[in-house]
Amino acid sequence: MKLRRITLTNLRQFTGRRASLSGIGDGITVLCEANEFGKSTFFDALHAVFFERHRSTRAPVKSLQPYAAGAPEVEVDIDLPQGRFTLAKRWLSRPMARVTDATGRIIAQDDEAEAWIDALSGGGLAGPSGLLWVRQGVLGMDPDNRRDSDRDLTTRRDLMAQVAGQIDAMTGGRRMNAVLDQVAAALAPLVTATGRPRAGGAWAAALDDAAALAARETDLRGRVAGLGQDLRRRSDLIRDQARLTDPATVQARDAALADAARAHQAALAHAAQQAEAARGVALADLTAEATAREVARLERLAERQAAATAALTAATARADAARAHAGHLADRDRSLTEAATQAGDRTRALRLRLAAAQKAQVALAARQMAADLAGRLTQADALQRQQTDARAQRSLIKVTAQSLAVAQKLQTAVDRITAQSDAQAVTVRFSYTGPARAQHGGAPVPQDAPQRLDAPAVFDLPGFGALRVDPGAGPGGDLPARLTDAAAALTRHLVLCGAPDLPAALRDLRAGERLDDAMRGREAALSAIAPDGVAALRDALARAEVDLRAASDPDSAEHPAAVEALLHSADAAEQTARDAAATAHAVATAAGEQRAQADADLKSGLRAQAQAADDAGDPAALALALAALRDRLPAQQTDARTARADVARLLAQAPDVATAAARLARAASVTDQARQQAITLREDLAGLNTRIEVLADQGIEETLNEVTTAAAAARTRAQRYEAEVLALTRLRQALDDARAQARDAYFGPVLQELTPLLAILHPDARLQIDDKTLLPAILTRAGQSEPLDVLSGGTREQLAILTRLAFARLFAKAGRQVPVILDDALVHSDDDRIEAMFTALHRVAVDQQILVLTCRQRAFAALGGDRARVTVTPV
Repeated sequence: MKLRRITLTNLRQFTGRRASLSGIGDGITVLCEANEFGKSTFFDALHAVFFERHRSTRAPVKSLQPYAAGAPEVEVDIDLPQGRFTLAKRWLSRPMARVTDATGRIIAQDDEAEAWIDALSGGGLAGPSGLLWVRQGVLGMDPDNRRDSDRDLTTRRDLMAQVAGQIDAMTGGRRMNAVLDQVAAALAPLVTATGRPRAGGAWAAALDDAAALAARETDLRGRVAGLGQDLRRRSDLIRDQARLTDPATVQARDAALADAARAHQAALAHAAQQAEAARGVALADLTAEATAREVARLERLAERQAAATAALTAATARADAARAHAGHLADRDRSLTEAATQAGDRTRALRLRLAAAQKAQVALAARQMAADLAGRLTQADALQRQQTDARAQRSLIKVTAQSLAVAQKLQTAVDRITAQSDAQAVTVRFSYTGPARAQHGGAPVPQDAPQRLDAPAVFDLPGFGALRVDPGAGPGGDLPARLTDAAAALTRHLVLCGAPDLPAALRDLRAGERLDDAMRGREAALSAIAPDGVAALRDALARAEVDLRAASDPDSAEHPAAVEALLHSADAAEQTARDAAATAHAVATAAGEQRAQADADLKSGLRAQAQAADDAGDPAALALALAALRDRLPAQQTDARTARADVARLLAQAPDVATAAARLARAASVTDQARQQAITLREDLAGLNTRIEVLADQGIEETLNEVTTAAAAARTRAQRYEAEVLALTRLRQALDDARAQARDAYFGPVLQELTPLLAILHPDARLQIDDKTLLPAILTRAGQSEPLDVLSGGTREQLAILTRLAFARLFAKAGRQVPVILDDALVHSDDDRIEAMFTALHRVAVDQQILVLTCRQRAFAALGGDRARVTVTPV
């Protein structure tokens, strides 16, 4: 249905007169008149034709009665697919209703006419629901500023059901909520909101028991396996000790170490750079190791409480035997240790000399690194200055792609009106046969000069009179005013764009795009030169300069090879002394530790038991702390692996250092490992003997069997709770997915029509539709969600109109074209938003009839569209 003409006879201020609103086109039609002209009267009259019975005497009908009394009458011409029809109604006096076709033939009369009109409007889907017709002063989606009635809600639900289809009541009703509540109630005692086991819950308790028993079982299994390994290991250690001390093998290792050290000196410059990355690896490893140690410490706290009581009994028996044995071994340890210390002093002095020589070699590498960082910093500073200049230039350009598109539409409107004016104008040409000349505006009209007229003009003819030429109003009688308004709107918008004309605005837009491309290129260059930022690059240069100043003069120290020869001899002597001292010390230390441990256990047995409980603290808090550390440890280990990967990358880039460093590391490792292994072998032999004696007397196999049975039961209980939580979580997710899919299918058609309209005012904004009212409820902009109730009146008004436009398109898709009527709408919108709303109206008006009634001549001049005309004649 499309409106074509509305005629009021003897209605309100039009007492004894007939007022006709014509010129209603297919797209946007604007009736722009001053206040009290009667725009709302036309709106109310149209509403009455469709939704008030001709015999009605209700208040809405009586409000149409003229001030001097009488019978109000309304006629509406409409276009339907079947042709043009006229709907006519008269109320109060001699009431009547009539429908006629384009030939004047009566189609239906009185009650039949009412039924014909009801069928046309679909039982009231267009007007009283407030979906498409906006009364003056209404801000929201509810007509007459009231809450939605059942009829309005039914209208919206029926409309969306026609377009989107019905949905299952289970996915959006109370049954869904009840099931979800039951699932939540079952999950609450077991898990937190994030899905973790709830502290103090049955699942968490079962997991804690299983973890504690598993740790205990692992420990016991390790100790049982360790007993057998220790016996085998003791035989292997004796054999390995003889192999390591062979003189020919020792001489070959020393020669390989000397060759590798000489090759490594040539690569120290690159090694300095690798050392910085290696320190990062060390820091990451230390962090992860500290966390691992803390985890182990907390685990040991729990075990200490059980071990304290057993240790008290065993300590008494060990104390007496340990005291006598430790005294004899301590005297021998002191004498051999003193000799080893003197040898160590000589070795340390030589190592200091060697370090000074090596530090001088590193100085060259430090100078090269500082020079490289200084060059990169100079490039980065230059790029930053260029970037600052470019941003300053970019800030001067105001035009955007959106504002340029609006300017192009405004220019198109000016060109269209100019073409219409040229087509309707009249041209007058004067040809003279004597000296007399026609006058226009006090000036003579030239011979055969065409005079273009688009408005009435008077020519003075000397000696004859005056000639009045009127081109007539025609269908575009208001073209001059419209051209002036359109040109003014274009000029105002170009001022906002900061350009004198449309080509200049286009040039500014292209210049801005070029600046943006250049700035992105410089940002990429800066990222390559200073990946961690210019400040980090400057800090690195400062550190390199500090290292350079601290480095030794490469000519101020001895050559490392000479010092290494002396150091090699001193190392051999020191090692011999330390081997003897270590053997005696290991034996004395073991005896002393046994005596000290026995004395400590004997003196503080009961106190140790209480202290262990105090150290462990609250078991629940201890478990939480342990879980937090275990969660943090993988990330720290990942950081350590990442740091090691960086070091590996540096090593791979070095042409020669990797090979030289590998040779030196391997040779040194072989030598150190041999020396350390000899020491370790002696210490391990002493330790193995002690452990074998202790473990053989503890009966750990029986304890392991008991713990294994308990751990299996705890794991079974924890798995049962885990399966229950998994099933409930999957059920909840399936129900949520079903509800979301149903809601998307139900509201999809409305949002599909509404989203592009909303983007004109608020790019990237989203509207959420309320499940109950089927109307917009929440606006999300820039990640911030706001209920419609807290938005400004202008924003709510704009959203309400955009929603009506979306519903109008849904009506059209459902096969029912219904015009949109706005009576003094957008009164709360600012200048920028109102122009954006005009764009939205034009977007919908491509295939939708829109009638706009307004008193704001200047503001709505930028709307465009067709201008409606009202003619008033006596009855």
